[in-house]
Amino acid sequence: MIAVVNQKGGVGKTSVCLHTAGVLAETGLRVLLIDMDEQGNLSSVFVDDPNSLEYSINDLLDDEPEVDPDEVIQQTRFENIDILPANITLSNVAERLAGIDDAQFFLLEAIQDVQKSYDTVLIDCPPSLSRATRMAMVAADGVLIPIECQEWAFSGSNKVLRLVNQVRKRVNQDLEVIGFVINKYNPRRALEQDYNKALRQQYGDQIFRTEFRNNVEYTEAATLRMPISFYKPASEQADAFRMFVKELF
Repeated sequence: MIAVVNQKGGVGKTSVCLHTAGVLAETGLRVLLIDMDEQGNLSSVFVDDPNSLEYSINDLLDDEPEVDPDEVIQQTRFENIDILPANITLSNVAERLAGIDDAQFFLLEAIQDVQKSYDTVLIDCPPSLSRATRMAMVAADGVLIPIECQEWAFSGSNKVLRLVNQVRKRVNQDLEVIGFVINKYNPRRALEQDYNKALRQQYGDQIFRTEFRNNVEYTEAATLRMPISFYKPASEQADAFRMFVKELF
């Protein structure tokens, strides 16, 4: 189970989840996507109106949920991809669970049985190191961190690493940092080239060799609510995610 995490918005966490799931699905692997972001961007790719759903992931984040995960999981139009959707109801999760010490385990407890039906589980986390992100880390085996070649990348990444260390020390000793993946990269910009080199010097082998360029095809695929490997299966962009998945697994 992989939590896709970064405290900054706009780095492409949802995009990485979407397109990685597409590549895994096309190889015949069953994927469960878990949306832990109240904005529900990942959910909106697969569900017409997440806010109209009777149940969402929020209904499972309780000591004794009144619904079963199978009632919340949505089958998508893409074979081998299911999703536990999020919507605006998740916005009060921190307030609702405030003071409940065991709340960090609620996601793990909710999915520990159902995840056995899938080959891979990907968790799309909110753009913050919030209660929802911590629950994702407690449930996950590894953390994947999308980053851009920008000035904030170092400070933001270090904050994520500190939270990983906290969770590993106190709760989930098996949690690992799978690595950083460079996203939205524009190699024509000298400044981004410099940051790319600096990031690779700082984190070494923790950064994946595969990089995702800042290509319009990814935006088009998301707009059409499709993984890139389904939208343009023969494209360089789809092949980039296939290479990434080979590195990831």
